[in-house]
Amino acid sequence: MGLLKVKYSELFKVSVEQPYYSNSICPKYTTEPRPDFEIIPTPECAGLMNRLDLLFKKDDYAGGFSVWCSINGTSGGNDLLKFKPRDTHILTFWLLLRNPSFINFNDLPHDTASQVYHFTNQLIDPAAARDDLHLSLDAAGVKAGDLIRRVTGTYSFTSMVPVAPGTARVKHLATGQEALPKSLLTESGKSYLTFDLSSFAPGPCQLLISASVADNFYYTGVTQDIPVFAILSLSLDSSLQSNYRIVEADGSITPQRPGYRLTFINRQTLWRYRMVLQTTSPLYLEMAALNPADRTDFINRLNVISNDATVLFNSNPVSDTVFEFVSANPVYLQEKYLSTTAGPNDALRLTLKRYLGDPRESDVRSSLPYPATDRIDASGSPTIYSDILLTL
Repeated sequence: MGLLKVKYSELFKVSVEQPYYSNSICPKYTTEPRPDFEIIPTPECAGLMNRLDLLFKKDDYAGGFSVWCSINGTSGGNDLLKFKPRDTHILTFWLLLRNPSFINFNDLPHDTASQVYHFTNQLIDPAAARDDLHLSLDAAGVKAGDLIRRVTGTYSFTSMVPVAPGTARVKHLATGQEALPKSLLTESGKSYLTFDLSSFAPGPCQLLISASVADNFYYTGVTQDIPVFAILSLSLDSSLQSNYRIVEADGSITPQRPGYRLTFINRQTLWRYRMVLQTTSPLYLEMAALNPADRTDFINRLNVISNDATVLFNSNPVSDTVFEFVSANPVYLQEKYLSTTAGPNDALRLTLKRYLGDPRESDVRSSLPYPATDRIDASGSPTIYSDILLTL
């Protein structure tokens, strides 16, 4: 009996990058990486891949995954897919967040409860390299513009102006399928529309009123109990821009396969050290013994000093026992902090010093702690502080 041989070739790959981490992928590890995301095909995607004989392979070392396809012959020197997809076919994947601190140390909006990030290869950027194709709208990385309203069941919309009957419809962008309002109520100069989208497949949609786009949203299905952080849609349309394209018009794939990238930019914060003096501390007793002029001079010569010439702090006395030291400029949050102006691979060192510029200059406390990313209040954007409490 002959053996059945099936040849598989990489169709595309996706990587997730986070400059916050030293390895740009995930927390430091000794044996196995553990990325901040679990990436899985949606049920519809899993069914489509099964029909097209596509294989999903996780790649935690790149923080992403790859998809492989079965090959049957060649066309024009290129490998030919065994099963040619339709231009309307889209492979969709869920990104499930494992690490809740992720939204603190990455520069992302804080409150996105009714939204979801949506990334797609249906972009136009001729300058993007074939092996480094950004999936976010901005080539630099993921930003608020990648968020889209999320609809999980019935879709409702309130128009601030009356909507005439027969002029409103929801369009499913991938298939062109349309739905008319299930109900339309107009009162007090406003119109309230409700749509039943249960016949739609999950995907991006538009609300059209009198042929104009009134709303954009992503329909995730009727039943959705999975906490999806982001949705990745990769179209198999052969008419996509050549560098972003996965499959050619004849069902073949070019030798250089597309490498897609998601980059999450690490957040910048103002570092704020709050020093609280106990009335029994040596520093408090030293200050209390000074006359007013010397005490003022003492306070002016008390500050946080770093071994990085670009990381400077301003002193802000709050009271007799509370002092604040705030970085002059925002600092990128990182898993491992290095000085940019000291020796190669020198760790960033922060020291609370007194009598600065005086022969009596000395350390009050060395090796000050870095900010903890799990206690950052990112809701105060654009000015966000990383607070570190010191008790002396």
